[in-house]
Amino acid sequence: MISKNCFRWSLIITLALILFAASVSFGQGNVNLQVKGMGVITAGDTGKARDDAINDALRKAVEQAMGTIISAESIVENSILIQDNIYSKTQGYVKSFNIVSEGKSPDMPNVYEVTIDATVSAADLKNDLVALGILMQRKGLPRMMVIIEEHNLSNRDYIREGYDLNTAEQTLMETFRSKGFQFVDQQTAFNNIQKSARQAALRGDTKAAASIGSQSGAEVIITGKAISKKAEVNAKLGGMISVQANVNLRAIRTDNADIIGTASEHAAQVHIDEITGGVMAIQKATKSAAEILAAEIADTWSTDLASGMRVAVTFHNVKSFTELNDLKFAIQDYVRGVKSVDQRQFGGGVAIFDVQTTSTAMDIASALKDKPNPKYKFEILSVSPNNLEVEVKNK
Repeated sequence: MISKNCFRWSLIITLALILFAASVSFGQGNVNLQVKGMGVITAGDTGKARDDAINDALRKAVEQAMGTIISAESIVENSILIQDNIYSKTQGYVKSFNIVSEGKSPDMPNVYEVTIDATVSAADLKNDLVALGILMQRKGLPRMMVIIEEHNLSNRDYIREGYDLNTAEQTLMETFRSKGFQFVDQQTAFNNIQKSARQAALRGDTKAAASIGSQSGAEVIITGKAISKKAEVNAKLGGMISVQANVNLRAIRTDNADIIGTASEHAAQVHIDEITGGVMAIQKATKSAAEILAAEIADTWSTDLASGMRVAVTFHNVKSFTELNDLKFAIQDYVRGVKSVDQRQFGGGVAIFDVQTTSTAMDIASALKDKPNPKYKFEILSVSPNNLEVEVKNK
């Protein structure tokens, strides 16, 4: 009887080999692949076997496209969820396909083979993976925070003060929450933010923004500006007023201040009241910008999970250069999915490595802590999505 672990790893290897063997190219939000499907000829019915082969090829196309978004291990770990929610609507992801070749297999006379060129919507797949929480789960369920400077300018000189006018923030959070994103308690976070730090973040200081988000318990902070004002329109609007809004957003990782997405959108609104029109214009522009930003964040996360992300691993209490090399090999030997380990800094008992890996920082922490090491004991000091702090103790 095949063990669960053997089956799990055989499936991972199979998925990896399938993806490697396929011809894959990328278009605007799409993945183009060439795949082969097979159908068994039963009772001489080649028509049904052909249909089965086409459906098999379409499923493989979606399976391989998913392998460009998340790792094969993630697919296996969430196989039931993916089976029920992704594979059950395969044809919805395939935008088009052409049959390249078809016919009975030369090696298996009772099998009908069809080779197709397929175009799969990677954008739709990512949206559904986000909605299912698979991307968030593999990224350690990161929490978000948002701080947007908002001005609704009018003849009444109504300008946002403090956080009383938060149309853009609320609209963005509603859009993101509908996709499964989680937020820290905004009001509690705002109460702990100093005005000088907030202003620095809104001026574009990514480090200040990252610090605010980190202090508030968020792994990603979204900052930006939303401005609406009356438009100069020559045409008669029957007493109505045209108001236009511009919204600019940036998503920043709080542990390393990396920008993982940006979006800018414009919207116009006609209304009898200038302030109300401004609010509605900001809502429209923010919703469009939020959709773009959510997709960019999903793109970044899926790239991290499929091809590897950078995790900074800091070891404290490193006594010698020999220990430094031991620790480098410990990461390579103990942690799955490691592509490279580069020394970034060593001095004063502190060693920092940049680890390129398809594993998460939590995966690295668990491997170091739980797997026995003949020389060292590792105490985990802190873990965030892109940083790990470890104290080294000699046995």
